[in-house]
Amino acid sequence: MIDRTTFPIRRRKHARPQEILDAALSLFIDKGFAAARADDIAARAGVSKATLYLYFHSKEEVLMALIAQRFSSRIDLTLDEATDTRTSLDMLRAFVATWQSVLVDGEAGGIVKLLFTEARNFPVLADFWVHEVITPARLLVSRILEHGIERAEFRAIDPNVAVDALVLPLVAACLQRHAIAPYATSGATPGSHDDLDRYVEFVLEGLMHRPAELMQAHSGRRHRA
Repeated sequence: MIDRTTFPIRRRKHARPQEILDAALSLFIDKGFAAARADDIAARAGVSKATLYLYFHSKEEVLMALIAQRFSSRIDLTLDEATDTRTSLDMLRAFVATWQSVLVDGEAGGIVKLLFTEARNFPVLADFWVHEVITPARLLVSRILEHGIERAEFRAIDPNVAVDALVLPLVAACLQRHAIAPYATSGATPGSHDDLDRYVEFVLEGLMHRPAELMQAHSGRRHRA
């Protein structure tokens, strides 16, 4: 007869890495990365320090695992998803919505604040962030933009400029949410979901390809002015 009492134990062992990551994330956000110790992570996760080191060799490795899980894994919108029914504009909107959810709404956005404040002391983490998140995300948005230009959905623009116009406001909103809002005593902090949405739509509208007659009319008005 099968001893079913072993099943919960087996499931818990499989769940331990995730429990450690969840505990580490909340601890890093509460205390900061430099102040968080391996003992603290283990205690919050309800495991021994030896168990922690069984899965992760250092707290740097824990944070790298969090970055890979919470951010790198979200860069899953690929150019292959573009079809006749999925425009480049829709793909950009999906990208922005996904990263707004992760950076601004989700607890993991606190990792970005950590990287901004502690990258100087932990350059290996800054390099990992750039390699695993920033570079792939910028490349993805650039490819979507180039695809849209090729299909005449977007006007001919410098993709790097458009990437900055779309991505940097998300980073600013993330820092506002996780670095300023929790400590603002007035209770009134600038920016909102609606503000960010309006800005994104403003940028996307500027990317759209304009018919030749509209461009000529616009040019004529400028000359008359």
